Amino acid sequence: MDTSELIVPMAAARPMPPEELAMQSLTKQLYKSRLFRGHYLERCLVEQVGGYRDVVVLQRSERELEKLLHNSAGQLRMFYQRFVPNMWVGVTSGSYGSYKHTSDPGQLETCIWTELSDLAFGEYWFSIKTIRFRDQEVQLKLKMVRAVEPEPLVPPRRSLSLNRSSHNNSKAITSGDGLSPSDKVADQVQLGLNDFLAVLQQWGDGVKQTVYDFMANDVNKRNIMGTIRFLGLLIFSALGGAAMALRFLGVFAVRFLFELSRFTHTATPIVFKVLEFLNKIVGAIFILLTMIWKDLLNRGQPVPKQQQLEANTRFKSITYERSEPHRRSQRW
Repeated sequence: MDTSELIVPMAAARPMPPEELAMQSLTKQLYKSRLFRGHYLERCLVEQVGGYRDVVVLQRSERELEKLLHNSAGQLRMFYQRFVPNMWVGVTSGSYGSYKHTSDPGQLETCIWTELSDLAFGEYWFSIKTIRFRDQEVQLKLKMVRAVEPEPLVPPRRSLSLNRSSHNNSKAITSGDGLSPSDKVADQVQLGLNDFLAVLQQWGDGVKQTVYDFMANDVNKRNIMGTIRFLGLLIFSALGGAAMALRFLGVFAVRFLFELSRFTHTATPIVFKVLEFLNKIVGAIFILLTMIWKDLLNRGQPVPKQQQLEANTRFKSITYERSEPHRRSQRW
């Protein structure tokens, strides 16, 4: 972390209202770890801040960042008109002061005024680390990610007219064309691999920058104590909730078992009566089926003589027993 960010707020005598602190925090989060491509042109004197600042011009493809920078710069100027009327925002368009902007097809008009250390003039990939809010200056703190190598100019391909009638001429033209198709494919594969490695390196640098910004800006005593306090309250709440849940489950289980025992005691006789009733119905049905089946079996078979004699004897005995009291009454 840059020590100037710590020293300047401590030395500032002006108290910051809550809306200013909120505005600064939102602005920092808006530009945090933002990558862009720019040209480091020169170092110029800024009379409003009384010092030299490095001028970084946005590359032609950074139109979205240009629009965002101008919107934020206008809002910051309007906001600080009440607190610091002479606040200088390090974002300008075109020529400013001792800096004379020259029109270039690969550059935009937007310039970022910052402080760079030990960096040669040229085109680079930059990362916005944070935004410094000083007494009379708003400055974007940049970090150089990597230099942009100049792209080689590719000559236009010439159309080769092959004479099919002459095999020797076609050989000469083919040999003078340059690389073979296999070499061209190998060059394309190597170029794609280099681009992939460059993107991977850029992604790694972005991750490192994010981790560094997090450790530098967010890891402090206040945040650590707040995190510990939050975790303690969370654990205490979880333990209290678990105890209440166990208590509720225990009371529910005891009441459920009590009501279940009462229901079982009351419903047992009813269940037994229903089972007995069903048993009688099923038994009667089986007995009826057995009698019907036996009657069907005995209907087509002749009755044995011994059974007929027994049936007659039973009939006579029953007749005799019924008629005997009548005979005794006649005798008397």
